[in-house]
Parts: sequence; C-alpha cells; structure tokens
Amino acid sequence: MKSKAILVSLTALFAVMFTLSTVAATNFVDIKDIEFNGISMKLDNVANAISVDASETVPVEVRFNANMNAEDVKVKVYIEGFKNDIEDESSRFVVLNGNTYVKRFTLKMPSTDDFDELSDDLTLLVRVSAKGMNSQEVSIPLKVQRELHSLNLLSIDLSDIAVVGNNVAVDVVVENNGYDRLDNVYVKASIPGLGVSRKVYAGDLTPTMDKFDDDINDAVVKRVYLTIPNNAAPGNYEIEVEAYNYDASVTAVGRVVIEDARTGVLPSATSKTVSPGQESTFDLVLINPSNKMVIYTLTPEQTKGVLVEVPESVVAVGTDSSRTVTVKVKATESAEEGTYTINVNTNTDTGVSKKVSFNLNVEKASKIGGATTTKKSVIDTTNTTVVLTVILVIIFVVLLVILIVLLSKRPAETEETGETNYY
Repeated sequence: MKSKAILVSLTALFAVMFTLSTVAATNFVDIKDIEFNGISMKLDNVANAISVDASETVPVEVRFNANMNAEDVKVKVYIEGFKNDIEDESSRFVVLNGNTYVKRFTLKMPSTDDFDELSDDLTLLVRVSAKGMNSQEVSIPLKVQRELHSLNLLSIDLSDIAVVGNNVAVDVVVENNGYDRLDNVYVKASIPGLGVSRKVYAGDLTPTMDKFDDDINDAVVKRVYLTIPNNAAPGNYEIEVEAYNYDASVTAVGRVVIEDARTGVLPSATSKTVSPGQESTFDLVLINPSNKMVIYTLTPEQTKGVLVEVPESVVAVGTDSSRTVTVKVKATESAEEGTYTINVNTNTDTGVSKKVSFNLNVEKASKIGGATTTKKSVIDTTNTTVVLTVILVIIFVVLLVILIVLLSKRPAETEETGETNYY
C-alpha cells in the first residue's frame, strides 16, 4: 500500500514536469508577419533589405498569434545605435490563447546628419514580451539612404552682442548631406526686425569629400557681415541664417542683442572758481571706440548769471579715436556769489544722448586766494609801476650828466722849472 502511494506521487510529478517542459518549449506567441513601410516580410519577396529614405516617418505593423493566455503583454519596435532613440511601443494588454493580434507603430528614420556615407545598414528589431514569459524577438535588415538633395548648417557662430552702427560677423559652416551634388550654393544672413540682410556665394558642394579636387568639398565655411543701422533701437533681435540653392534649402534661427553705440563724454574738470566779470573754460573729451565715425552735437543750457558758449557745437569723431572740445563760461558783472550748475547736452547721430554738468563757483575777488584781483586794483598797480620807472630813469639821467661834467673839469698839469746854479 505504501509503495503504491509512492508510485502515484512519482507519476503525478512526472506529469507536472512534462507539462512544464511542453509549455516552455512552446512560444507564448507566434509572430506571423511584419509589414514595414507597406512591405510585408511574409508576402513580399525581399532580396536583401528594405530601403528607406533618411528622416522619413515609416509605418510598422506587427501581426502575431497567441499560443496561450498571457498578461502584461507589450510589443516594441526599435532601431539601436543612434544618439536619439528610434523606437515605439504599445501599452500593456492581455492575449488569449488562439487569437490573432495586430499592433501598429510609426518610426522616424535617422537623419542624414547621423551617418557619413551615402547609405547605412540598419536592423529593425521587433520584440513581444509578457509577464513570466520568454520574450520573442525578430530582426529585419534595412538600408537607409540619404535624401537626394539636402543641406545642413553644421554651425553658426556670431557675437551675442552687436553695437548700433557696427558690423556683426556671422560665421556659417554649411554641408551637403544629400545623395547628389549641389551647385551654386548661397549663404544668407538677415535680421528681419531691422530689415537687414546679406548673402555670400558658397560654391559647389559634393555629397562626400572629393579626393581629386580640393576646391570642391562636402562642407565650406563662409562669413557674412551685417551692418546694424544707426537708428536701430536697442533690444533682442531674431537673426536668421539660410543656406540654399536651386534644389535644397535649410534655415536656422538664433538671437542677437543690439546695444547703443559705446560712445563716451568725459569732462576733464567739473568745478572752477571765478569772480564776477571773469571767464573760464571747461574741456570735454568725446570718445568713439566704435568702427564707424560718430557725429556729436553739443547744446549748452543757459543759466542766469552765467554766459555759456561752445565754439564747436558739431564735432565729428573718427573711428576708435577721441576729440577735446572747449566750453567757455563767463560770470556776468551782476552775478551773485554762489555755485552755478552748467549743463551741456550731447547727442550723437546714432541716437545716444547724455547730459554733462559742471559747477562754476562765483566769489568776490577778495575771497579768491586772499588777494585783491579786481580790475581797479590791477590798474592802480600798473600806474604805480609806471611812475616809479619814470622817476628811476630821471635819476639815472641826472647822475649821468653830473658824471660827465665832473670828468670834463680836470685841473691842468703844472710846469716844472729847472733849478739855476749860481755857483
């Protein structure tokens, strides 16, 4: 009896093991057909690989039968080996034994920027997975070809900031990433908000490096100069770069910041002191560090009690240079003591304006340096000097006459008489 029970247990165990081995040997689904871009792998006679154009969006249809019940089933189609994932997948679902299922997907093929040759060999992978089941996977060979005519902007370099009245250089690298040669390619840069644009000739571009002609390559570097108008309002502007020829074109958009012309007005001194009736000068240094001539207009504001004059009211300052302009000020005779503010408005033809201020201190002559400097004191000092000079000249002349008279009255020499000897 005991041996009979053991025999029954062994028989049941073998039955379970046989069942599990049978299930394991059977795939939970059977992939019947994969249709890629309208081509069926089951019905159509595909010699080597299915050809597809770069950047094309392709429909993929997967048809399979369920060999058993399964939960959390998911179908995924994908292509590996690229920077950006090329894949699409279904949501999770349940399959029942004996039923046929169809899932549809779309895949965007890699662009011509993603491979160097005219075509590239790829593999489409289709995988069906489920909870507790071994995944089923099928691969299909693909051949991706470049578009017939295609241009690519590899890089665009320019300064983030441009100055009103100056030029901004835009360096562009344009490449032919199509299948065929492109002749007479142009590069155009523009700032639509300012109505500024310019184009340059980029030449002929081959789809790959030409080993026999150094003048014809698949890429070229070009520089486009755009001149910012003098009346351009400062702010952020959209800059558009386009490479094109008869067969193809490509456009990229960036931004540039437009600033006022970096001109400057610097006073050499901001304060001076005069007495009523006197005048003085201030110097203004006009600076132009830009690469275009700037015209300055100087307009003084009149102040009661002070006369202000700018002899050179319109001044042209050359590129990357400076000019010094004199501002003349004069306190009127009736000017009261105190500090007067002198304002000079400066404007440029680029639309930049600035106000420069000076301080003119008016004090009476006796307070300036502790000395008398009025007009009357100057005249009195001058008269005294003249009188003293005349007196000294007269004394000198009198002394000279006396000296001459004394010299002319010298006594005559006495005659010597010889001795007489009577002996």
